[in-house]
Amino acid sequence: MQRLWKPSDPISNKATWHAMPKWLLRLLVFLVAGLPAAPLVAATQQMAAATWFNPNQPWGERRPVTAADRALIASYRSGRKKPVIDTNFTDPAEFQSQWSLQSDDRGDLQSCRQPRNVVTTQTGLELRTLDAVKCHAKWSTGFATSKSKQSYGFFEASIKVADIDGLNNAFWLVSEDAFEIDIAEVHFPNDLHMTLHNWVTSAGTGVGFDSKFSGDLSKGFHDFGVLWTPTDIIFEVDGEPVAAIATHGAIKKPVDIRFSTALAFFAGKIPDKPAGHSMYVRSLRVYPL
Repeated sequence: MQRLWKPSDPISNKATWHAMPKWLLRLLVFLVAGLPAAPLVAATQQMAAATWFNPNQPWGERRPVTAADRALIASYRSGRKKPVIDTNFTDPAEFQSQWSLQSDDRGDLQSCRQPRNVVTTQTGLELRTLDAVKCHAKWSTGFATSKSKQSYGFFEASIKVADIDGLNNAFWLVSEDAFEIDIAEVHFPNDLHMTLHNWVTSAGTGVGFDSKFSGDLSKGFHDFGVLWTPTDIIFEVDGEPVAAIATHGAIKKPVDIRFSTALAFFAGKIPDKPAGHSMYVRSLRVYPL
C-alpha cells in the first residue's frame, strides 16, 4: 500500500517526493522555475572570446586553453609558491623606491598622463582621472612603471576598473626586446583586451583577444594575470585561464611592469565629466617560473 503524504514530511527525504500528490509536485516545479537564477560571478563568466588585430605571427600564435594551463595557473595561485614581488601599494616610501611615475602628452589620446595622478592610499594604488594642468587635453590620467625587471613567471594584480566609458584601464609588461604583453586593457563595463604586441618596427603588430564578461567589472576587484613562459603566454581572470598565445621562444629579455589609464575613443564614448573616476590596484604578486 502506498504511503500517504503528510505536510510534516521532510522535503529532503526521497520517499516524500514519491508520496506527494501530482498537483503539488507540479506547483513546486512551477514555483522553482520562476525563481531568478543565481547571479553570475562577474569576471569568471566569460561570455565570448574573439580574435582581433592581425593574423597569427611566427612570434605569436593563438591557441586553445588546455587543462594543463588550468593546472599551472592554479598552482601559482595556491599560496604554496613564494613571490618575488608582493605589494599592496599602501607604503608611499616603498612605492617611491620601486616605481617610476611617467609623464606623456600624446596627441592620439584625449588625456595626458601626469605623476600627480598616481597616489598610494591605505587601500592600495589609485590612478586618478583629473582636470588637466598644462596639457593639450582637458583631462589627465596616471602611469606607473616598475624600476625592476622580471623574467619568465606569473604576474597577477587585483584591480577595480573605473566606472566610466572612454577610459583604458591597463596592466601590461614591456620587454627589452620590444615585445608588449597587455595582460588587461579593460573598458567599462565588461570588455577585456589581451594582446601581444611586437614593436620591432615602428608600426608594430599585435595578436590578441577581445572578450566580454558577465557583470560590471567596475563593481569590485578582480584578478587579472598572465603566466609567461619561454614558449607560451596564458591569460587568466579571477583564476580562470581565458586565452593563450604560443610565442615559440620569441620573447627572451626581461620585462618591466606597468599600470596606466588613458582617455581614448577606442575605449568608448568619453563622458562630459570624467574627472573623479579612478582605477584602483589593491595588490600585485609576481612569482618566478
